[in-house]
Amino acid sequence: GIVNEKGQILYKMVEQSNINNYQVPLINVIKKIAKKITSYAADNDIDIEGIGVSAAGQIDNKNGVVIGDCGNIPGWKGTHLKAEIEKVTNLDVIVENDANCVALAEHWVGSGKGFKNMIAYTIGTGIGGGIILEDKIFFGSIGIAGEIGHIVLKKDGRQCTCGNKGCFEQYGSMTALIREVRKVAGNQFTEINGKIIFEEAKKGNKEIVKCIDSFLDYNAAGIVTLLHIFNPQAIIIGGGVSQQGRIIIKPLIEKVRAKAMPAFFKNVVITTAKLSNDAGMIGAVKNFME
Repeated sequence: GIVNEKGQILYKMVEQSNINNYQVPLINVIKKIAKKITSYAADNDIDIEGIGVSAAGQIDNKNGVVIGDCGNIPGWKGTHLKAEIEKVTNLDVIVENDANCVALAEHWVGSGKGFKNMIAYTIGTGIGGGIILEDKIFFGSIGIAGEIGHIVLKKDGRQCTCGNKGCFEQYGSMTALIREVRKVAGNQFTEINGKIIFEEAKKGNKEIVKCIDSFLDYNAAGIVTLLHIFNPQAIIIGGGVSQQGRIIIKPLIEKVRAKAMPAFFKNVVITTAKLSNDAGMIGAVKNFME
């Protein structure tokens, strides 16, 4: 998409990224999108200063290279995003991790606006996190801090795609919740996804409510860990679950209240993300501007 200096979206397009299980390399899809957007800008007299990219994985943000991933995208590790996109657009490109971009966007024009210290906490296929301290993304020593989903919760726990065992996202992600519901649901449903799970919970399906309760316990434990380490002013919860106030957000906040040391909970705002799927794009532009 095209975003201006105020964080407003001027143009947006959507393309399928996973074509035939990534038989078309993702970098090829990205280059095609970049060319389409720059062509649109030229046709509509929009001056493009450069390109910000929000990318999955651990990113060498100085060189725009994917230096680590969790094995979800074939051939992704080692991709030279900056060089490849600059080749086809002749524009400066800056690449950043997607969770950091979400945090930047929410801090800039979303639910985190006005908070100097905040964490964007996203529950989806995995668990993502972007940490902002004193109005700046916390990158760590080589720029890859914030892998919240890979905090180890259980010694010798479930195998994670990262190669380790017992990672947080193996218990607190939507993927984990769907797996647990599938175990108890048997043949009740032809398909199991977040929408079905939340609908069944609202109807009072006891087995699914129990699965959600366990899922919330893990997420509360993760959030409390972040509270106790970083003492943020705000935690912004993103992902599809953020739309489920009664089923997810309210009980999650109560579980955090019960587990956190009182002074930490008293001084934090826990709320939902505002920018939805646009956050990565907006944050990538903010990162380019900075």
